Amino acid sequence: YGYTCKVDEKSDVYSFGVVLLELVTGKKPIEPEYGENKDIVSWVGSNLKGKESVLSIVDPKIPHAFKEDAMKVLKIAILCTTTLPALRPTMRRVVQMLKEAEPYRLVGLVIGKDSDPKEKENH
Repeated sequence: YGYTCKVDEKSDVYSFGVVLLELVTGKKPIEPEYGENKDIVSWVGSNLKGKESVLSIVDPKIPHAFKEDAMKVLKIAILCTTTLPALRPTMRRVVQMLKEAEPYRLVGLVIGKDSDPKEKENH
């Protein structure tokens, strides 16, 4: 939307991809470390060169046991944020890919990361 000023399913898919990138990297959509006129999407793209570089993109707070799940979600996020809208999957396909990837442990970790530890003690 920010580039085309059009809202449609493909722009929603892009936005969802950005949210996935935020969850997997632990970074905000725009940060000074990305460089001038760059965002999280371009930062991820410029840092993808191999499995080692992919692992360096993943939030270091995510335990090693969840890295494979995080990489699956990262791949889906990259598909969602591809430059050409016609190449982005539908939201239905994104949901299907997430179900197939089964990153449930990672989702639990992300949700747990954002909750208040004192609140957990009360449950």
